[in-house]
Parts: sequence; C-alpha cells; structure tokens
Amino acid sequence: MLTSYRLAPPILTWGEDGAPHSNQFDDVYFDKEAGLEETCYVFLQHNYLYERWKSLTTPSFTIAETGFGTGLNFLYAWQAFIEQAPADATLHFISVEKFPLSREQLINALKMWPSLTDQSQELIKHYPPLSHGFHRIELAQGRIQLTLWFGEAQDGFAELNADIDAWFLDGFAPSKNPDMWSPTLFKHIYRLSHQGTTFSTFTAAGIVRRGLQDVGFEVRKVKGFGHKREMAVGELNQQTNSFPERMAQGQAWFNVRSSHPYSHKASKHVLVVGSGLAGATTAASLANQGIKVTVWEQGGEIACQASGNPQGMLYPKLGSQDTPVNRFYLAAYLYASQLYSSLDENKAFWDQCGLIQRPTNEKERTRFATMLASGLYPKAVMQPKQDEKDSLFLPLSGWVIPTRLCETLLNHKNIEVQLNTQLVSLNKEEPPSLPWQASHQTGTHAFSDIVFCTANDTNRVDYLPNTPAYPIRGQVSYLPLEAAQAACEGQNELHTPYVICQEGYVSPALEDTFHFGATYDLKDQDENVREEGHARNLRMLETLLKLKANTLKVENCGGRVSFRCAIPDYTPMVGPVFNPEIIESHYATLSKNAKWKSDKVAEVSNGLFLNIGHGSRGLVSTPLSASYLTSLITGEAAPIEQRIINRLHPSRFTVRNLKRQ
Repeated sequence: MLTSYRLAPPILTWGEDGAPHSNQFDDVYFDKEAGLEETCYVFLQHNYLYERWKSLTTPSFTIAETGFGTGLNFLYAWQAFIEQAPADATLHFISVEKFPLSREQLINALKMWPSLTDQSQELIKHYPPLSHGFHRIELAQGRIQLTLWFGEAQDGFAELNADIDAWFLDGFAPSKNPDMWSPTLFKHIYRLSHQGTTFSTFTAAGIVRRGLQDVGFEVRKVKGFGHKREMAVGELNQQTNSFPERMAQGQAWFNVRSSHPYSHKASKHVLVVGSGLAGATTAASLANQGIKVTVWEQGGEIACQASGNPQGMLYPKLGSQDTPVNRFYLAAYLYASQLYSSLDENKAFWDQCGLIQRPTNEKERTRFATMLASGLYPKAVMQPKQDEKDSLFLPLSGWVIPTRLCETLLNHKNIEVQLNTQLVSLNKEEPPSLPWQASHQTGTHAFSDIVFCTANDTNRVDYLPNTPAYPIRGQVSYLPLEAAQAACEGQNELHTPYVICQEGYVSPALEDTFHFGATYDLKDQDENVREEGHARNLRMLETLLKLKANTLKVENCGGRVSFRCAIPDYTPMVGPVFNPEIIESHYATLSKNAKWKSDKVAEVSNGLFLNIGHGSRGLVSTPLSASYLTSLITGEAAPIEQRIINRLHPSRFTVRNLKRQ
C-alpha cells in the first residue's frame, strides 16, 4: 500500500547543448545531435512500424514503452502514425515512468525538437500532475491515446489490461538501472503480448535478451545505432492463452474482454440507454473513436433525471488511505477536470474555481490534518486553505452546469439522440455483426453493443440480472442572491469565489442565484419539493456562509428533487454484464476456498454493459468510466488499473456471495 501518491520530479543537470542528464542514473535522456534518428532507427524501423501502419487492417495499434522520459519516442511515433496509418485508425501508446519530469522540465527538454513543436505543445497542455497511477490523455482529436503510468514499471504493467502490438524497451541502460529489468517485468511483457508482437531495444545486454527468451520471445542481435555496436530485436511467435485468459491473472470471474480483441469500429453501432452524465459521457467517448451511437432517452429532455440539477460540483471526496476505490476517484478526478477544461475553454458550463472542504467533526478534522501532514496528494490536487483553518483546498475542482455539459457531449456527428424513447424489449440473434435486437414503442433496431446508463431504472430491464442499486432522494434548493442579501443585511458579504462543502454544499452564485443542498433522504420516494427540505438546506447554507441561524427564509426558495443511484459498497457498477448463474456454477470452488485462483474464462463479453451507481459523484466518475467502457467495446487498452476494474465489475456481488459461503 502506498504512503503517498505524490511523486517528486527527477534531479536533472542540463548540458551545454541543453540536453537533460539524470543525476540519479548518471545517464542522458537523449543525444541532442541524433535523438530523433536514434528513435527512428531503434524503435520504429526495428518494429517495422512504417510498413505495419501503411497496411494496417485493425482499427487501432498499441505500443507499450518502458521509460517515458521526455516523451521523445512517443512524440515521434505520434507524428509518424498520423503520416502513415489510415485516417480512421487510432494509436494507443502506453508508457511507464518511475521518475516523471515536471511540466517545467518537460517544456525545457522538448524545446530541442522544433520539428515536433505541434505535438510537444499539445502534450504539455494535457500533461498530468505528478501523481502515482494511470493517466489517460487524449490527443490529436482522439486519434492518439496516451496512457502514462507514474510509478514502478513492473507495478504498472501488472495493473495493465491491454493487448500490445509492439514494445519500445527503452529507459536507462541495465547497467545504470538494473532493478527495472526484472524477471517479473519480462513475465508481464509476455502476458500483455499476442502472437506476432514485436520488440526492439537500444541494448543488447544479456539480462534483457535472456529475460525475453525465458518468457518465449525470439531474440536477435542486430547492428546498434551510432557508436553502439549491437542492439536486440525480436517477436513472440507463440501465445497459447487468449486475450481474456491473459488478463485474468487468477481472477477469471472478473473478465471484461471478448476473445477477439479487435472488431472494426465502422461495423459497430452502439445503443446507449439514458442521456444523463453516464450516458452522455459514454456516447461522446465512443463517438470520438469513430463509432456510430444512438442514445435512447425515455424523458422529453436530455439529462432530465438526477443529472438535470442546474449546478453541480466536481467534488472527489478523496480518502486518507490507498485503496482501489480511492485510486479510481483520484484518477477519475484528474481525468474529469482535464476533460471539462478542454471542452469548455469559454466557461459556458464549467468554472474551475476550486473547492474548500471543511471538516464536519473532530474525526474528520484529524483525518484532514493527517492527509496534509503526510503529503498523501500532490499540491496540484490538495493543499491547505490558508484562511480556512483545518480545511482542504482542491484547486482542480469547480462547478458545472450538468445539462449544458450533456448537451455539449451529445452534439456530435456520430451521435443520434432520440427523446421520449423507452426500451421495451431486448433479444439476441446469432451470429450477425449487430446481434442485439432492441425495441422501443414503435420499432426494433439492431446494435452491436448496448450500454445501460439507466440508474434506478436498471432493474426494470428484463434481460439484465437484478442489481443491488437503490435510490436516495435528494432535494436541492435555489435562492435568489437579492433575496438572500436582503435577509442578511449587516452580516457577512454573501459571496464565495469557491465551491464550499461541509454537511452540504454551495457553489458560487450562477445567474444571481445560489444553488445549494442537498438533502439525503433514505427510503423516501416523494418526488415533490418540500418546505422542510428547503429548511434543512437553508440551515446548511447559513453554516457554509457563516451566517446567523434562521436568517434565510423558506418562502424565497425554489428547488428540485431527484434520486441518486447508490450501490451498497459506494462504488459504481461499470463493465460487462454476465449471467450470475454461469458464474456461480463455473466458479463454485470459491464457496469452499475464497483464495482459489483460475484463468479459465466462463463467459466472454457479449456486448451488454452497465454504467450505473455514481451516486452524488457522477461529475467525477462518469468521464473515466466512459473511457473505460469504450476501451472494452473497441478491444483496446483500459485506462484504469486491473484492481479498479475488479472493484467496478458488475459481477462483484455475485463473487462476494460465493466467497461468503
């Protein structure tokens, strides 16, 4: 378990030629005179990438790299892929880096390559904070997908769920950094490779050649670049395990993959049921990858249920311990913040104003102090609020107008939205390319895949197994700023430049109105706005704005009621839908031995997916969940860790019940 997500940048020395030198490993990142030529010769030419990309028949190509460094290999591959590959193909580039450069160091290092200026500037703009874990970055309008792992290389590849086509085995030389070139690393390289996967590396060191040969690669020595006499290249000629089996790692009941990793995007037509945050982010993520999407919304407007509140907050509520769920919310928070900033540079629906989180009790006050003292999170993610004692400040947070966000996401040439359209039946036919026959009130249509973003309505779909999802009533309140100021004359100025969270929340005034709340009403199905709900919300608002009690009046309030979709373990259900009876039968041994391992996959993904249970944190969790689902539907690299995949898996409750027996 990690003690900190915060990573320190490497200590560098800059040579007279401007090239960075690692003090820790006493080695250079690249040769200024021949860095691009070396990348081209060692990695692109000896993985035969120019030829493979020109004749590419799959919808995407995946490269994995050891040692991101300055990103030079990635930037050069990006440029070459755009030039050589079909216009509708996608490059997935996965790289690990234990000592990631800071943004400032990256800017300095990449100044040296003017031919890559366009790519460098886009990378720098989207470069993440130095926080441990996976970071998914979408570049070149979605054609380039970069997945960075900040941390130990073998840990990153252990958590990776992907099918690699070519390996760039880079990084500092084995003599300088022997710890990276471990037997565990080579085992994961084999696990993530299919028959025909190639590799190349600048080194011909025995530890590298023997490690690759031991796991099954054919290895050859060829002429090295420049003054280097030899380098190693090769390929995997035999892989006996299927893609799902290779990803199982002893927990095949959490499989998320089809046996056929690639299906051309042009042949797909995905139905997304629901147009709220989960549905809109899912549809947009798929559409950005060139997939045709139809969205069915049973209401008369986009995002007319729980996602229809007038103002929402990006609030991750990060924990004080390293857990898979906390890792998910941290990664999702960074991804969502970057996505909203990219979508809305003019602040039409998103304001990254920051968020103050105040403690609600002494226990929480102690927890906040511990998080800050331990440096658990990078300062870009969390820091103390100097004028708010005991409080946290999250500078990447802010507020969103959810309906405008959903409308923006769904305004895409590959998306058709159909309102007042309810799914009434579902059938599967074999073996057409569009096997799912989905019917609404007036017709039946065929789809390759279906994603249910149906929140509390999910259990009404006959074809799906029941989920443990349940509704929690929430009433939000609106108060005109003018009425609030009149009631509070002589008290504190009614202005907050930040979102403030404590027992409830309030955002900066939008269109001269405060939006705040929300109530948390268990086992309450009342859809009507109630005065007592406004009264509770007003007492919270008075605390948040530090006003005298009972200052604000109910009669000035408006409001809205919606129902959060909650899951008993407070974690969304995101992933493929499997038959619980098959899982219970095939993995019955778990009921006798909860530690039993198996790579034998009982059921491969059949094209049905869930994306529900985001509760009150949908603005944080839905964008990364959508990116993850897209990776499953396209057969490409997942943007989240395998342990997180297992925690999100819709079958997890079936597996837990087996183990409890």
